[in-house]
Amino acid sequence: MGENADDEIDRFRRLFSGAGILFAGTILELGISFLAQLLIARYLGPINYGAVALGLKLMTAGSIIVLVGLDSGIGRYLPRYDTPSRRRGVLVSALQVAIPLAVLTSGVIFVAADAIAIHAFHDPSVAPVIRVFSVALPFAALVRLTVGSVQGMQQSLPKVVIQHLTLPITRFVLIAGVLAFGLGAVAAAWAYGFAYITAGTLGLYYLVRHTPLFDDVEPAPMRRELLAFSAPLMITAAMLQILSHIDTFFLGYFESTGAVGIYNVVYPLGQLLTVVLSVFGFMVMPAISSLDAEASVGEMRRTYQVTSKWILLATLPIFLVVALFPEMVLKLTFGREYVSGALALSILSIGFFTHAIVGPNGNALTSVGRTRTIMYDNIAVAVTNIGLNLLLIPQYGIVGAAIATSVSYGLLNTLYTYQLYRETGIQPFTSGMIRPTVIAFGLVGILYWVITVYLSVTLLLLVGMFALFLALYLLIIARFGGIEDEEILLLWSLEEEIGIDLGPFKRIAEKLVR
Repeated sequence: MGENADDEIDRFRRLFSGAGILFAGTILELGISFLAQLLIARYLGPINYGAVALGLKLMTAGSIIVLVGLDSGIGRYLPRYDTPSRRRGVLVSALQVAIPLAVLTSGVIFVAADAIAIHAFHDPSVAPVIRVFSVALPFAALVRLTVGSVQGMQQSLPKVVIQHLTLPITRFVLIAGVLAFGLGAVAAAWAYGFAYITAGTLGLYYLVRHTPLFDDVEPAPMRRELLAFSAPLMITAAMLQILSHIDTFFLGYFESTGAVGIYNVVYPLGQLLTVVLSVFGFMVMPAISSLDAEASVGEMRRTYQVTSKWILLATLPIFLVVALFPEMVLKLTFGREYVSGALALSILSIGFFTHAIVGPNGNALTSVGRTRTIMYDNIAVAVTNIGLNLLLIPQYGIVGAAIATSVSYGLLNTLYTYQLYRETGIQPFTSGMIRPTVIAFGLVGILYWVITVYLSVTLLLLVGMFALFLALYLLIIARFGGIEDEEILLLWSLEEEIGIDLGPFKRIAEKLVR
């Protein structure tokens, strides 16, 4: 094995090792968060849960926009500097800009809560909920700044502890208290708010103890450079918030808080399809940024392609379940009250699946510094999304919102992928990705036809068919090119590292792959 091959395997080992830690943390977070959301949605019902969802969306959007893209700026610039003054300068400069903006925005929303509730959502009872989330907004922004710092330090465990453990566990415990004492929507909002306050406080502890933020060295001023990079990302963040949340706000305006409650049950279920993407995207951004600094275009391309392949292959089974059997998914989770959102869930799953098809294109564009390109793409998509929501929601309600979101995400991923290829020559598609995916879709088509035409759809039948599909799917991946040289070399290096004989697995792999 040559030096270049060793370097490549080391890079993939770090990438998959960090992604493995993040994936475990993300799955744990999703499980806890999903259970908390399920309990509170069932307990409050669509109307009161809709009020909480509106406040949470407002806080989330505000906490992202006030950062003016500085969390991504930290993630990009920290890996590029070795000198203590520059590294401390990145952190100090980001905090000096973001924290005052977050506090100011929090105060404005707190004061304007009544006006927002009455004029935007036509429901005065939403105002106390909005005030609660406005208090939590600076802490939510601090969590995101901390995650950007963790990314810049090229670590994964602190992100897992803060974002994937502390935040959901605190929220779950507090929501359990709300249910135990029979409290209402405002108390549920405080459960969310205190969870962000706790996670933000822990994030501040991490910044103080484990980053150069308080090192005894004069920080190099970085505000101008950071803002020059991050300002386009601020507009991008604003546009992404439009794409992610404007459908909820329009539903609150044109429909009702009940419609908001149903939509904010199906939307997170569809968003599950981006879990693998978010995990690998977090690890890919600093890796590609470092390779870009070294002008290693070939290694950038291969890193992107291998990552994209496994994002798609890992996401495909989840997509098929959610897209083909949405009513069953909703009945088993949130109950019959929310089954009217089944069609919207299927439509949303298609939109979110486009992320998995093309890989971490947005992260890659950010890594190579194409923030203005991202900004222009997001402006175009946000305008399209607003137009589609205004056109479709008054007539089709939550189904119209789902169509607008899915079309917009499809357009965004098309633009990102085209721009990435035009700027760098990088594209995600390889035979190792395409062949297993096409064959798997053919297999699913046959199984779905048998289930719907000849059998009665039951939970036990679906579980059995899904297990059969997974077994055949793994064979398809191994036999038709899903496992390539990098993965085989990684397996061999793992054998040396852990000191366990993987001979049987090696022989099976060689028979299937070769």
